[in-house]
Amino acid sequence: MKTVLREVFFFLSILAADGAEQLTVKYELVNGIPYNKDVPRDDNYPYCPRPLYIDNQPISCSCSHNDDIYLPSFICNTVSNADEIVSYFNRTFPTYLAEKITISNSTARIIPENIFADKQPKQITWYNNRINDIDPNAFTFTRPKLEILEIKYEPELERFPFKSLNEFPFLRELRLNNNKLRNITDLGGLALSNLEILNLDYNMIETEFPKLRFFPNLVSVSVEQSLLTSISPELPFKELQLIEVINFRGNPLGSIKTGTFSFGEQRNIQSIDLSACGISSIEPGAFFSLRSDTNVILQNNALTTLPENSFRSILETMLGGTGKMDLTGNKIVCCCDINWLVADISLQTSLIGGSCAGGAAITQLPSDYLIPLCPA
Repeated sequence: MKTVLREVFFFLSILAADGAEQLTVKYELVNGIPYNKDVPRDDNYPYCPRPLYIDNQPISCSCSHNDDIYLPSFICNTVSNADEIVSYFNRTFPTYLAEKITISNSTARIIPENIFADKQPKQITWYNNRINDIDPNAFTFTRPKLEILEIKYEPELERFPFKSLNEFPFLRELRLNNNKLRNITDLGGLALSNLEILNLDYNMIETEFPKLRFFPNLVSVSVEQSLLTSISPELPFKELQLIEVINFRGNPLGSIKTGTFSFGEQRNIQSIDLSACGISSIEPGAFFSLRSDTNVILQNNALTTLPENSFRSILETMLGGTGKMDLTGNKIVCCCDINWLVADISLQTSLIGGSCAGGAAITQLPSDYLIPLCPA
């Protein structure tokens, strides 16, 4: 290992596990990373701590790092409980920084306060455990560095301390998919200036998706098959200036209200997926300020009619661009209220799918097909 030592020293104050006393640890910069050369370390990975044994049995946590990226990564697999995790991390390590901490396949029931002690990883991942509760201060010391937080595939987790996330200024990705989260109301009050990706797929939310106000860098939001019943009517995405992808596939939304997908001055939206949402009606102005390259995916819904005052503006916006409106899997009643679309071949270039109840594709109907049936 090539070592570059700088004569820079600083001190980190650490609270003891019981909070009763404070320990001061001396670090120096080695390869650009705070390093304590006096701490027992792994024989193969000098930035990793030695394994920990309890009752002569090793705790199932491993540590490694590359020779060119010295930040250690930790994997704790099949530990018995949260106490073992606390015991492992509540020691002085050669460095308090980390690339990633992964906890998986354990029988831990809670994520307690300060579970990783003073350690500051860039990424935390929990999956396939038995977590049912998370302390709001579980990751307090990770705030200065945490960029990615994943807690997923936890089938007993019904709530998450969203309010605590306001204290994580550098969080870029929040992935809480495949749990049983039931309420995300507090999400609307968060101010996460650096968050880019929000994933809440496959939960049991059964409430309204809130308005997102203070997410200026959010690029992607996905809440697929999470039992969402509705989307906030308060222009929930208008203030998201960089949003590109919205995925609500598979939620029982039923209808889309005026202003739901209004984007103001935002011009980056690429895809809105509302497939299989049981949508039977879309109000006028439900989609506003799309761009010509935006795809609106409405596959496999319950649309039977395409009112001109709801759909014409969507298709006109897509003219000249690559955007499409996908109506595949909807059984449209082809009568006078779609004559405006049948008669205008140019608008049909922005349409994918869309078949009459009898099976004929709308785009294959002659432009004068409905004129005899629909007096001017």
